[in-house]
Amino acid sequence: MTNQAKNLIVGAGKLGQRFYQYLKSLDKPTITLSRSPKGWSEHHICYDLLNDEQALPKLPKISKVFIILAPGERTESAYRKTYITAVSNLIDLLHQQQTDFHCVFVSSTSVYGGNTESVINEDTRPIPDSFSGQTLLEAEQNIKQLHSKTLIIRPSGLYSSQRQRLTDSLLDSAEYDNPKWLNLIHEHDVCQWLWQAAINQWPLAIASDGFPFQRKQLQDFAHSVQIGKVSTPNQLSSTKRYLSNYLESINLHYPTIFHWLQLRM
Repeated sequence: MTNQAKNLIVGAGKLGQRFYQYLKSLDKPTITLSRSPKGWSEHHICYDLLNDEQALPKLPKISKVFIILAPGERTESAYRKTYITAVSNLIDLLHQQQTDFHCVFVSSTSVYGGNTESVINEDTRPIPDSFSGQTLLEAEQNIKQLHSKTLIIRPSGLYSSQRQRLTDSLLDSAEYDNPKWLNLIHEHDVCQWLWQAAINQWPLAIASDGFPFQRKQLQDFAHSVQIGKVSTPNQLSSTKRYLSNYLESINLHYPTIFHWLQLRM
């Protein structure tokens, strides 16, 4: 690697891997860190932030740290260990080596779970209504106290070809009348949000495409594509729409899931 300051991605799951490839396409030198080996990463550190007792391997100069963690199970205990304990350990370990870096912490729009506003943006006060949202909001506050140069990204639901279970759920005819409104963002576009937030120093950003929908809309659209009579869905009012103040600064590769679905069919 060159003497240029490196990026560090902590967490090498689906989004972490995609973001690594995104940075590689921009020719940005990047190190990854996770519990298990990752053959796709050219510069990977195996380290368990919850269990390793040895010191973190010596790092080169780091300019940006992207924290993209995910708990192994959906329990309050797992969330707290991942987003609070592991992140606290990470910052402590990094501070033992260097402090002049910016963090980008990936949270979630679940922190707005209890909000009833029709449009939610970065100015909206979070009102979490679940342990996941409450823990993530606490984690945001915790990391900002530990490392003041921290930016927060709150993605809405993530979709991609690697998240087949979600796609199956969206197109399941048995779920046609499910009244739930969904706000999504493609993984590729989250990568743009992460990088733009880092270079523009956005303190807080909601990563969402701004197009809420119901399953019946998507299934009707899929049917219209199949029969060759594409009917583009109209923007309907919904109970909750995530509309970032920075949306116009992002050149979305997939403006909506409808565009993505049409390309796949």
